[in-house]
Amino acid sequence: MSQPEEDGGYSEDAAPLSILSNLRISKVEENWKLGEVEVVVLLCGHEISLDYLIAWCKYCLKQNKNCFTCPRFDEGKKQICGVGFPYQVLCQKAKLTLELKEHFEERLGALTAAKLCEYKPCPGCQSYVERADKKNLCVRCTICTSRTGCTYEFCWNCRREWKGPVITALTCANDGCGKQEVSPLNPLVLCQPEFKRDKLQKEKNDIYPMTDKNPARKRLALLINNIEFLYLDDRFGAEKDELSMEKLFEGLGYTVVTLRNLSAKGMDDAMRDFSQREEHKLSDSCFVVFMSHGSASGLNGIFNQESEDVFSTNDIFKHLNTLNCAGLRDKPKIILIQSCRGDDGDVYVQDSGNQRLHTEHREKDFCCLRSCTPDTVSYRNIEKGTVFIQDIVEIFNQYAHQDHIEELFRKVLKKFKETHRRQMPCKERTTLSKSFYLFPGL
Repeated sequence: MSQPEEDGGYSEDAAPLSILSNLRISKVEENWKLGEVEVVVLLCGHEISLDYLIAWCKYCLKQNKNCFTCPRFDEGKKQICGVGFPYQVLCQKAKLTLELKEHFEERLGALTAAKLCEYKPCPGCQSYVERADKKNLCVRCTICTSRTGCTYEFCWNCRREWKGPVITALTCANDGCGKQEVSPLNPLVLCQPEFKRDKLQKEKNDIYPMTDKNPARKRLALLINNIEFLYLDDRFGAEKDELSMEKLFEGLGYTVVTLRNLSAKGMDDAMRDFSQREEHKLSDSCFVVFMSHGSASGLNGIFNQESEDVFSTNDIFKHLNTLNCAGLRDKPKIILIQSCRGDDGDVYVQDSGNQRLHTEHREKDFCCLRSCTPDTVSYRNIEKGTVFIQDIVEIFNQYAHQDHIEELFRKVLKKFKETHRRQMPCKERTTLSKSFYLFPGL
């Protein structure tokens, strides 16, 4: 669908059947043409869908790991498998496209080179260049030199084309070279210790216990972002949402597991594996974010609608509930879902800690905020990202130091009412029995 909104390049995160007439098959492997999920078997014996395997290996590279590990939950060991395998095994198990091979091999090469020598990308051609003389900031790029026919040298410090003497150069003549770069200000307002101490003293029994910041605390956030689709329009601009959420969660003290472009099976398997992570036992909460096309029936996977590649949001709660996720029992689980839920939109109106066995409710300590109400659409700007995710990041950055999660969500809804009247987020299945404060920085 993705019809542009009349006021500024917005598209809908919907998945109508009419889009099937515009097929774009060339960007996906031939054996994915029918929208069927291919399953491969790793050396450890675990089965994994090809889309999940590729997304997981990309995540490993993002963590600067040059060897991959199996992310599946081992029923026998009752823990994440974690058995390692090299890139060669990935190539044997998965028929990677040329584009994927280039992505993996370029990143793996950079990681390997970083261990062996000192190198940086050339500002002229972006190829990696080694600095042979550690005392000289002037470095020559042979690729740019060969391509232009003139000697091309750049400064190792400021990474601009070289100015000044080239022999035993300790500084170049570029303005600002050698000066310490000022990092951009973190937009996240940090909580003051006095505020946290006062809150805990006055409302201790009404606030979820939060572990103080320390190396032993292991907070996790799962972010699934479907951008490229086989039979639907790509979600241009969703990269901005991903970067914004990663920065926010990292500022709040969460390690972010980011997976892109999953089928419904891949999303379900990733959700199940995430629920069994050992880190949850040492955490005090978790965030789960899904961003994809969607409809009234659920979240679309990257394959064909006709193959029922739709992930039910009910399964998010199922995997994290009391029975299936012991590590997060009695801890806040915050779920954010960016997707359409139908085809309707705006309307015109006239102004006006005990070890003994005991029973627990199956689904509790959840809070879910969805980007729109049932049967309506969500809007996404191809340059800025979705208004839902960007407003969440803005509100959290400004107010997380003083407000609990439900008040933060209320502020998001209020902003939508005031500035985005064609869309309204809504809370669902909220079962928090206490206030959940994030206390950023503490």
